[in-house]
Amino acid sequence: MKPRTAPPEQRRTALLDAAAELVLAKGISGFTVEDVTNAAQVAKGTFYLYFRSKEQLVRALRERFINDLVARQRAALRRLPADDWPGRLRRWMELSLRGYLAHAELHDALFQHDGDAAESATGHPADPAHNGHAAELAEIIQAGSESGAFALTDPSLAVVLLYNTMHGTADYLVERSRGGALSKAETNRVIAELLKLCERYTETSREAPLRSEGAR
Repeated sequence: MKPRTAPPEQRRTALLDAAAELVLAKGISGFTVEDVTNAAQVAKGTFYLYFRSKEQLVRALRERFINDLVARQRAALRRLPADDWPGRLRRWMELSLRGYLAHAELHDALFQHDGDAAESATGHPADPAHNGHAAELAEIIQAGSESGAFALTDPSLAVVLLYNTMHGTADYLVERSRGGALSKAETNRVIAELLKLCERYTETSREAPLRSEGAR
């Protein structure tokens, strides 16, 4: 058992690390609070100093996953010119895809748990008010639109469309990689196509809307 003198943040991190391993091994429904405290080598009462319940622990794991992804993206984006909004959008998209691919099993275990209200706890996945990852995209889209770098008539809608396009592409890449049918070159090709799609969308979305089915 870990010494009681360990700093509080270190003990909280130990609980989260232990829970993440259990989620990967057993799924969210497959482990108990006692499993977590045993794996973290802390007393069961210690758990409740940091989390009220297993559900709160899982929410903290989801928040940590998103916060880590956002932190890595921010560090990379700081290396780009502050006003290079197209470049920042491309980098955000690429880092999002590669970030999910690198941690696909944990992401799926945390956010695609059967019978768990993951979405209701965090809002719609593309809602910047509830999703810090989507909020980073919204900031890029809004600032790029205001500067004239993006030709978008509805930046808020663009965030929803681009965020879900990124997620759909990530799901495709993850599934293909699990079947062993996806090479590194193929992954890079799919990502490159997505980045070109983003460029075309942000440059041409002021074009005339599609005609209705009956308009000839």
